[in-house]
Amino acid sequence: MDNQFTITDLIKHMLRNAWWIIVLGIIGGGAMYVMNKQPTVTSYSASRNMYVGKSDSDVKDPNSRIMGNSWMLKTYRSIGKDRQIIEPAVKQLKKQHVKVTANELRQAISLSTPDSTLLIDAQVHGIKKGNQAVKMVNAYTDSFAVNGPKLISNMPQPELMSAAKKARADSIVSGSPKKSAAFGLVAGVALGIVLAFFTGIFKNFKTTKA
Repeated sequence: MDNQFTITDLIKHMLRNAWWIIVLGIIGGGAMYVMNKQPTVTSYSASRNMYVGKSDSDVKDPNSRIMGNSWMLKTYRSIGKDRQIIEPAVKQLKKQHVKVTANELRQAISLSTPDSTLLIDAQVHGIKKGNQAVKMVNAYTDSFAVNGPKLISNMPQPELMSAAKKARADSIVSGSPKKSAAFGLVAGVALGIVLAFFTGIFKNFKTTKA
């Protein structure tokens, strides 16, 4: 067996093929660096304001009128997740080809009031697609404006502010490009060594068989 493939032969074979082992390492490192350099958005949110203020001409003091309206805003927000508001919004979303359940919309929506205002800020959070977040908050506020006064008899008609047009990035995941590049480099070199090893064995097998 003059053509036995020794460890020395294997090492020489790998050294002769070191150039493409290095190339695979560079390609692997570069690819992983580029992939992890760009941050990934994992969820979106969107918001829309509603003005809900009652014009009470019997109250002469403007401050008292504002305070009274402010206290009522808490009551108006409390009905925000009622099924009579949620379900019509879900139906509207279905027509817009947005698949969401009543429970999912209820969990995504939140209502708050900015300080010293008579506004209700409706927001949806944690939505995977930005265009869906926009459609959800618009459909919800449309339903709130129509159905809210049906639940509270003396509730003033909510005035909708401009419809949401663009979503915001809620959660952004950014990797570590340097660590990823190092991992890619090692993986590329390891792959190159494995390929060189098997090509060396295959080459020796063909030589021995001949």
